[in-house]
Amino acid sequence: MRNPFKFGKEVSGYQFYDRTADSESLIRKLVDGTANVVLFAPRRYGKTSLVMKVLERLSVAEGIRGLCFDMTRVPTLERFCEEYANAVYGLIGGGRELVHRLGEFLAHLNPTISFSEKGIPTITFGYGARMTATSIAEVLDLPEKLAQDCACGPLVVAFDEFQEVAELSKEMPLEKIFRSCIQRHQNVRYVFLGSKTHLMKRMFGDSTRPFYNSALPMPLGKPPAAESLDFLVTRFRDAGIGLGTAEAEKILAASENIPYYLQAVAALTFEEVTGANRDEVRFEDIEAAIDTLVGVNAELYDERLRNLSNSQRMLLEALAAEPTGEFDEEYRTRHSLPVSSTLHTALKGLHESGVVDSGDVYRLSDPLFARYILRSPTKLFA
Repeated sequence: MRNPFKFGKEVSGYQFYDRTADSESLIRKLVDGTANVVLFAPRRYGKTSLVMKVLERLSVAEGIRGLCFDMTRVPTLERFCEEYANAVYGLIGGGRELVHRLGEFLAHLNPTISFSEKGIPTITFGYGARMTATSIAEVLDLPEKLAQDCACGPLVVAFDEFQEVAELSKEMPLEKIFRSCIQRHQNVRYVFLGSKTHLMKRMFGDSTRPFYNSALPMPLGKPPAAESLDFLVTRFRDAGIGLGTAEAEKILAASENIPYYLQAVAALTFEEVTGANRDEVRFEDIEAAIDTLVGVNAELYDERLRNLSNSQRMLLEALAAEPTGEFDEEYRTRHSLPVSSTLHTALKGLHESGVVDSGDVYRLSDPLFARYILRSPTKLFA
């Protein structure tokens, strides 16, 4: 029997948790094309899966082609240029008839295009002495030029983990170059995704940065609890397994309604039930699933704790037990936390590393890490 839940990869098809309102909102914005979109979401909130699903729907329903480009896959500027050019060329369906046009569009990069036995093209560049702003701009302008030349627009380009653009080069003003190119494009709509929300907010909200106010902000929060409960009950039911309201709420609480963890707890709960040849979820199945997830991540959690200061560990223990929006004197006393200045430094480091998320309250971004800490508090200071 196929597991109706999936985690650890982008989710698609039946296993995708369709955030109906968020999907429809993003589709409307991209079809209208009135503004580019910046999608803020902490890690594991399902933003990449959402965008991939939206791109699929745009292709089928609107004939709008799109690609999602992961900035974490390109450690150097040269790799970015080659892989982005290949992704854009592939999006257009580029064959041999476009080769001469690429030579014109990418003149400063001296492109060479080779074809596999199946006719799949690969672009490589002869960079010369060094990468220049002009050559980078040629790559960034490629989707706009191809859309115009082939009359195949509009196109959608989603840059996943876009905050990483600043890490590609310390010498080149990449944000400025990206912004200068993108703002001229009429046939390409852009979505900028980032899980390091504090960096993304600075990039698009700081008036001194090139991308200031250049895209419509679309924060992606947790899905509505009612939709999450319905998703769980429906998927189990369709697989011939009963999930009671109380049991569904337990999965929701354990995952804190974060899509990745919701899928993870549900997937392993499904395995527990089917492994026992039963057709109904029990509380002990959910607890066993949680224990498995905490156990397989124990080494990672230990390593994470070893790299933290004592004040950061103290703060994690407090937040695991009691998320809060304010570190007042009463909270600090209750959890034996250090003075405000030390606490602020500890919190800043945890927030910037993604261990702690901030929304209405500060909490651990990984609810299973919180459970690990609460189960083994002595490990914090071992």
